[in-house]
Amino acid sequence: MKRYAILILALMLLVMPMGCAWLDYQETKLHSGSIYLPVDAEAQNFGYQRLMINCRYREPVNTFIQTHGYPEFIYEYNKAAREGIRLFYLKENKVADFLEQGLSPNSATLIDHRALDSYEKAEIKELQGRQPL
Repeated sequence: MKRYAILILALMLLVMPMGCAWLDYQETKLHSGSIYLPVDAEAQNFGYQRLMINCRYREPVNTFIQTHGYPEFIYEYNKAAREGIRLFYLKENKVADFLEQGLSPNSATLIDHRALDSYEKAEIKELQGRQPL
């Protein structure tokens, strides 16, 4: 019995450091995958909330945001069972692409920092032209 209590305590100690961020990440993940989300820090819209959750969950993304500021759009995706996020800086015409390299969310690595391609520009331009419901 004591052995099980120690095992449960050890598991709790492993999960606790990223527990809240992980729960927040999973809770809203379904609504954010594979769509471009505008980021508005002032209005704290859904894109901003997802970005902040990603910053709490992935230290490399947080460090990048602290250095480069907030992007105008984000795009979350899944590639070969690994989670990724693209940060779109429209004024600079740049995309920062982070992808997990292992099981840890902190394994997210900047795999590409490039100019927006024509598809991304067209998709974002269409989103910006839409009127709210």
